[in-house]
Amino acid sequence: MRTPRVVFGDTVVPATPGHDLLALLLSAQADIQYLCMGGSCGTCRVQIRAGRAHLAPMGEAEQALLPDSDGGERLACQALVIGDGDVVVAQE
Repeated sequence: MRTPRVVFGDTVVPATPGHDLLALLLSAQADIQYLCMGGSCGTCRVQIRAGRAHLAPMGEAEQALLPDSDGGERLACQALVIGDGDVVVAQE
């Protein structure tokens, strides 16, 4: 059985449940933009290209900064991995 992954461009890291996307990507030295790490600035906004079902629902911080998102945009510092499948993200 293959280990689930978080994929961000050329960076691929194991998708460890209970960890947020930003922490996982930073542990792999991904070139992701971020600032506050607390869900208040929006700098770490990413687009979820695949695997939305493997992330916890949006919390209050994300809902406040991304009120029109249907889950396609998330804050990497707030999006917790909960599932056992791949999550593919991009940052523009």
